[in-house]
Amino acid sequence: MSCSSFSSFKFLLQNYNDFTILTLSFKRQKCSNSKIMAKSVENLSLNFVNLRTPPPPSKGDGGRLYYVDEHIYITMNAQDFGLKYLRIDQPYRVDEGRVMMVTHGWVRVVINLEEQRLEQQSIIVLVADSIFEILEWSDDFDIRAFSFKDLPLFTSISQQIYLTLSDDEWLLVNEYVELMWHETKHQPLQPEVITHLQTALLLALKRLADREETLRQQTATRKDKIFHQFLRLVNLYGLRERKIEFYADKLCVTPNHLGAVIKKASGLTVMQWLNRHAIQKAKVLLRYSDLPIWEVAERMNFANPSFFSKFFKGETGMTPGEYRK
Repeated sequence: MSCSSFSSFKFLLQNYNDFTILTLSFKRQKCSNSKIMAKSVENLSLNFVNLRTPPPPSKGDGGRLYYVDEHIYITMNAQDFGLKYLRIDQPYRVDEGRVMMVTHGWVRVVINLEEQRLEQQSIIVLVADSIFEILEWSDDFDIRAFSFKDLPLFTSISQQIYLTLSDDEWLLVNEYVELMWHETKHQPLQPEVITHLQTALLLALKRLADREETLRQQTATRKDKIFHQFLRLVNLYGLRERKIEFYADKLCVTPNHLGAVIKKASGLTVMQWLNRHAIQKAKVLLRYSDLPIWEVAERMNFANPSFFSKFFKGETGMTPGEYRK
């Protein structure tokens, strides 16, 4: 599998009266003078901040097709609102979990370094702290989506889920989402009702994903298993561990064998994957915070800003300062 650099969502600020939009999902935070300070975006969520008045109603069917408060973000038609703020080839990091259902068209995305093409009746579950980029989408691409957090531990999902659903499965998932949407119309909102609905839906999706994973493991080659395990390790340790020996040890293979497997499976070397991961992280920090470049370099575990700038320019063709503009 060959992966292009994945676009993460850019935090595009636009104002509607008192409503400051950051990106796709939403969250209340207090920011002095309506400005997003470094600490308020430190977690780099796809959240709306500074929500003091409701967003403008959508046009088309006479009412809003999205809802947001401190408990949940849900959209029933992202073409009408959320997708217009996303950019291709720009990485985004999600602070909380997201469930996205492709209702029309298709999209190519990279999520935590893994490229996927999702079509109608596909569903993806993103875990908190995931980084994803949109590579391309069809003109009619649209999704339903909602955020989730603070669910019971037994619903814990440790990695992203991709599923293509049957007609019956798709109908069931939509019924859960319609119930959540219905609940948002009853104010004041009862968060526990939303939590129970999300718990039930995620358990159902987890069951389907476990079944798919069992089937995949039965047909996957040893090479494929090592490659996917390697990518998961890079997402966990990539900023701290830059030597192939570390990953080889974790996977119980020799460094030479790991290097050969990764090259054959993906066309990229171990170091190229580590660099790709580092660049994604750096882009998120540069684009979505006002941290000085020296502090970005420090968070990226570079010895000094000069080394970081040289690395960044070598990988992207521009300096960190040029990218940030």
